[in-house]
Amino acid sequence: MLINSGELIKISDLVFHRSSLEKLKVSIQNYKLQHGPKIDVAAFKDLTGVSRKYAIPLLEFMDRQRITRRNGDVREIL
Repeated sequence: MLINSGELIKISDLVFHRSSLEKLKVSIQNYKLQHGPKIDVAAFKDLTGVSRKYAIPLLEFMDRQRITRRNGDVREIL
């Protein structure tokens, strides 16, 4: 029900609250302003405080949303 309403968003086999993903988008844009347009998995983990188990699906979601674009081992922040 909460997924259907859009309040929760399913990413892979994980579920995240919409507001958390919105905050993540802002954090990524702030990272870009401070550190430049590229972020790797290690930096993303440090930024978010999540493990690789969560970081990879979140980064793939950001790629699909066109917030980031994968280029080898790094993501370009769009």
